[in-house]
Amino acid sequence: MADVICLGLACADVMARPVESFPPRGKLELIPTLEIHLGGLAAVAAAVIAKLGGSVAFMGKLGTDGFGDYCAGALENCGVDLRHLQRTTTEGTPATVVLVSKDGERTFLHHPGCSRTLRESDINTEKFHGAKHVHWGGPAVTPGLDGPPISRILEKAKSIGLTTSVDTCYDGLDVWYPRIETALPFLDVVMSSLEEARMYTGKQEPEAIADFYLDRGPDIAVIKLGDGGMFVKSTTERMRVPAHRVDVVDTTGAGDAACGAFVYGYTQGWELHKSVQLANAVGALTVQAMGGSEGVKSLDDTLAFIDRVPVEVEAF
Repeated sequence: MADVICLGLACADVMARPVESFPPRGKLELIPTLEIHLGGLAAVAAAVIAKLGGSVAFMGKLGTDGFGDYCAGALENCGVDLRHLQRTTTEGTPATVVLVSKDGERTFLHHPGCSRTLRESDINTEKFHGAKHVHWGGPAVTPGLDGPPISRILEKAKSIGLTTSVDTCYDGLDVWYPRIETALPFLDVVMSSLEEARMYTGKQEPEAIADFYLDRGPDIAVIKLGDGGMFVKSTTERMRVPAHRVDVVDTTGAGDAACGAFVYGYTQGWELHKSVQLANAVGALTVQAMGGSEGVKSLDDTLAFIDRVPVEVEAF
């Protein structure tokens, strides 16, 4: 078994750039860039962990269609273990149309496909034996796991000695906190973008959000602040790191990639500030290229970027 199991969403991202407005209804407009990339919270995290040199498996569903073939191939090419991937003929592969503006901001049209059919019965927790960590990515996009089902899955992981994490996702149905509430006691690390975290917790400031999570079970809360960097608080430390100043091409998947990098450092036993620094750098590398993981090449390349474009982790 791989050290890390990334459980949840993989999808195909069909990306158009730049898109500043829609053409009139029924009309055509030309764009210079149209590409397909691997997307999905769990899949992008898995790809990044593999690129950094980690041992990682993906556990989830893809369709038997062309999008599914693409996603499976992209994961395999990164070195992700696919022995626990399910392929289904009943639903298509999750896919997202991503409209990227000139400044890198994204607008999404998401088709959930077979991710909405993923159930607790599809997750063989006996396969957790031999692993070190389960990363769930994420709530709302695999709705059949939300609430008590994912809680039981994570509880099983904890009972056999694994650590656990979640990367929360935007909830288009506006359910939010009930999706993760019962899972929090069985999570070691919670990672959320600031916008999402405000909806999940009802709190506004990063530290108040972190405290909300920490009071409910996790040991570490990672709040992704976009171009503001990251705020991280554990039961013993708190720190903030500014974003690296880089030319932004596309911010799609940057948060998912940063979560993967944090999980890599965490499962390698790194000190918290070092894992935060790696996650922050991977987010900066990601936004310089189209796609969620394409900007990340290797651990050595990422560490070289940190040296080349330094920012200071502020512990307080």
